[in-house]
Amino acid sequence: MKKVTAKMIAEQLGISTATVDRALNNRKGVSQKTLTKVHEKAKELQYSPNRAAKFMSTQKMQMIAFLLPVIPSYFWGGLETEIKQCAKIYEEFGIAVEVHRVHTSPTNKMIPYMEELIEANEYAAIVMAPHDAAPYVDVINTATSRGIPVFTVNTDVPNSQRIAYVGSDYYEAGYLAAELIYLFNRDLRKVAVIRDEEDTFQMLHKQKGFLEYFEQNQIKVDIEMINMQQGLYTEKEQLKELIESPELYRFDAIYVASGILGEVDEYWLDWAKSHIIVGHDINQEIYNQMQKGIITATICQDPMAQATIVLQKVTEYLSNSKSNKVNDHIVKLEIATRANAKYYM
Repeated sequence: MKKVTAKMIAEQLGISTATVDRALNNRKGVSQKTLTKVHEKAKELQYSPNRAAKFMSTQKMQMIAFLLPVIPSYFWGGLETEIKQCAKIYEEFGIAVEVHRVHTSPTNKMIPYMEELIEANEYAAIVMAPHDAAPYVDVINTATSRGIPVFTVNTDVPNSQRIAYVGSDYYEAGYLAAELIYLFNRDLRKVAVIRDEEDTFQMLHKQKGFLEYFEQNQIKVDIEMINMQQGLYTEKEQLKELIESPELYRFDAIYVASGILGEVDEYWLDWAKSHIIVGHDINQEIYNQMQKGIITATICQDPMAQATIVLQKVTEYLSNSKSNKVNDHIVKLEIATRANAKYYM
């Protein structure tokens, strides 16, 4: 199939190639009527710009800021590494990235940090993993109103003007965790859910999905919520006290909905081997505990794919002069057990 060029569009519309080029790149000097005609014809002919050639002609790099939390470090560190690796592919298109790791708990520093990025006005786009949804609506809308498109990755702010979200469905993640636990033990009586202290958007959706699995399937189980502050800000003694507590003996299964699963490997006791323990993500510590038969299963949301997909979406959006609608991408949830965990390392 012959590649569609700006010259071909110009010939079909009976206008100059220079006018088409200005219209396709949203530059000044083109009437709204002509602009509309050119974009409609480009869409009809399935025109795809030569992004590499465009960069070579302008030599202008577009910088993308990635705003990621600090903890859990194994998850966000892996995502950062993948983002930087993927970015090398897009350098020929004039795309470069900067990754900023910002504390989000117990004091959320991400919002003021993003406000500084907006004021600096040095980035063509911002990709962020917000700690929660509602508190981020205003700052995201401020960025977009100033012409800085915002994409969300891993965690979403659906009521904002963000361009697109790449990540998992947290309701489905909680629902799947409940289903797994029940399939592993159909004689459940009591289940503990270890969750974050904060009622964030993602935590509430995990909890809702988890509870509704049992409700919808009319399974009578006593479910108790145990609030825990996350990772870096959790004293090791608190973790030790929680995991080694005789209180956990009362439960047939434990769902670790928070991000502490990879940080408590040294505290699980032998009693854990007789319980069902399900959580999220995987790292070396989680893998080790799965091999010992302590952690039963974990639900992975493929952070590496998230990095690749969101960078691709941002690049396409910027390369098309922000004119194309970009759809969300919900990554598939995958179940890792002792038998297949090595493939997720």
